[in-house]
Amino acid sequence: MKYLLRFLLFLICVVVLALGFFYLRANERLRPILSDDIPPISQQREAKVLSAFFGLDNALPIAAIGLSWKAPGKDGMPIVFSLELDPATLDASDFKIKTAKGNLLDVDVVTLRPAIEAFELRTVLLIGEFGNHPDDEPVEVSIIGDLLARSGQNFKGQKVSVTALEKGPFLSYAEYFKLEDSYPYVAEGRGCDCPKEKTNMVVRTVWAGGVRALDGEELGAKELQNFKVYLQAGKDTLSIHPFQIADLSDNDNNIDLCIGKEGIPIKVSVEANTAIDPRDDANGFTSLEIVSRW
Repeated sequence: MKYLLRFLLFLICVVVLALGFFYLRANERLRPILSDDIPPISQQREAKVLSAFFGLDNALPIAAIGLSWKAPGKDGMPIVFSLELDPATLDASDFKIKTAKGNLLDVDVVTLRPAIEAFELRTVLLIGEFGNHPDDEPVEVSIIGDLLARSGQNFKGQKVSVTALEKGPFLSYAEYFKLEDSYPYVAEGRGCDCPKEKTNMVVRTVWAGGVRALDGEELGAKELQNFKVYLQAGKDTLSIHPFQIADLSDNDNNIDLCIGKEGIPIKVSVEANTAIDPRDDANGFTSLEIVSRW
């Protein structure tokens, strides 16, 4: 019996060490990627909190331990900003949550994951206990600390209303850009980009929360007709569908639309019941003006 207990203790130690190793490796792999360049136009754009989305109520899954060991079973609330954030200024103490009954709550954990690729650093996932549906849901998020954009603007003092738990996802931000030689192109795998040889322009849509197709799979060919992009081509305005959806398999709220035609994207719309959030709530019709990255 003594030897059996020693063996079990040894086995437990091995498992704990292995889990610790994989956790550290995951943390290393999922560090935010800072792009080499900060778009100059960011200096002129307003630093604004665009949305706060009450995505999960006491329901972050076990897999969320990859975000934080505190995450499983907690609330999840993505916040989308108009500008990329400076990760060094991001802290849980920057945020305060107000509930329907007027309670003021702190945030346990903040992370830019999973939207951590270059030029994606505008979504913060808040993790903690933010009130409960339906009696005392969160209704407002305040920025009370010095949270800076990469271009230097400060978000401190801003407030944003929280989208209720039962509401579906929607577009919070959209920008267009070209796949130039300086772009940090990902040809395949996690978060892969639009095919270079066929793509004239990319429209990046940032949703209020993570999205996938109605069947639980990645958005793809069957959803293309539900996405409409309006292009300014000279004096004409064209209405087209993307030929492909990219930036997939990374579990974040960034979805790229691959555009083959010439023109400047000015607006994007998505039909209702195209995508669902992690709670399986479907989107309503959503549309947004598209801005230039550069």
